[in-house]
Amino acid sequence: MITEARLAGILNQFRDQRILVIGDFYLDAYWYIDKTRSTLSLETPWHTNPVVEQRYSPGAAGTVTNNLKALGVGSVYTLGVIGEDGFGGTLLNRLQENGCLTDFMIQVPDWVTPTYLKPIHRGYEGVETEGPRFDIENQSPMLEGVEATVIDALQACVPLVDGVIVGDQMPIENLGVITNGVREGLCELALAFPDKIFFADSRARIGAYRDVIIKPNRFEAKRAVEPEWGGQEVDIEAAKQCAVVLAQQTQNTVYITLGENGMLVYCEGKFSHIPGIPVDSEIDPVGAGDSVSAGLVATLCSLCSSQKSVAAVEAAYVSNLVASITVTKIGTTGTASPSEILKRHRNYVNL
Repeated sequence: MITEARLAGILNQFRDQRILVIGDFYLDAYWYIDKTRSTLSLETPWHTNPVVEQRYSPGAAGTVTNNLKALGVGSVYTLGVIGEDGFGGTLLNRLQENGCLTDFMIQVPDWVTPTYLKPIHRGYEGVETEGPRFDIENQSPMLEGVEATVIDALQACVPLVDGVIVGDQMPIENLGVITNGVREGLCELALAFPDKIFFADSRARIGAYRDVIIKPNRFEAKRAVEPEWGGQEVDIEAAKQCAVVLAQQTQNTVYITLGENGMLVYCEGKFSHIPGIPVDSEIDPVGAGDSVSAGLVATLCSLCSSQKSVAAVEAAYVSNLVASITVTKIGTTGTASPSEILKRHRNYVNL
């Protein structure tokens, strides 16, 4: 357990950090549909869905940037590929409004801006329910020339930053920004810049990264080690076994998230289990993993001069605090501020 003074000192250093987020930037589009205004279409046998309100925010890799800015990180660079479409323009605007540096974002005409369209249906007396999501994603790999542009932009941006967060969101290989070629470029840069923090989060390909810090959840870790595994539960001992295998592959620190049980850290051949922070209210886990990524990397960048194993554990504790705050923000992809983190720490140590 770190002291409040120590925690405050770490949080104060966030404003000096420069972090690049590279990967699949989605636009989260919330369309609020007032069903009380629905009418039967004259041309079809369907009732209309009157959209009375729209809300847009960066999603996927963009969610990580939302969290970094909320934490007070000084400079957040973004590198992704979006289309020359309305959703792409909206996403760029939202990133810029959040204070992100978008000079390395790449817009191309033959690419659609990945978008999660989330219809929110409203009825009488304030009833509100989210309907099935519409996913707009690319169905073909990016052109070789675009991939080369991504790698060039990555090589230009890395010298400017203290840390790199990889958001590998697309479930199908080579249909997102983190293609095999881009991943190889990232791993080569991690070797070339050992003093910088390179961190990857990937739902489907976490085992493909080398020489970077990785953060799978316990199920992703198990599937990375045993691709044919189809079980329903992974206990801490099984997670430890996965961590050892993954650390041998990536030659770096492995974090495995354990849900309400916190986080497992495997660094320099030693395990640490950082318990979860108790939450006694309703929770919404959407985006919790992205908030953990932001907390981990912001802290690791701030502790670059500390002993590696000590920094790894302190970063896990800070990110657990962050996640315990974001999951309490219902109906939205939550973030956590430094003042909220200090308050949660204070409450936790006084339990």
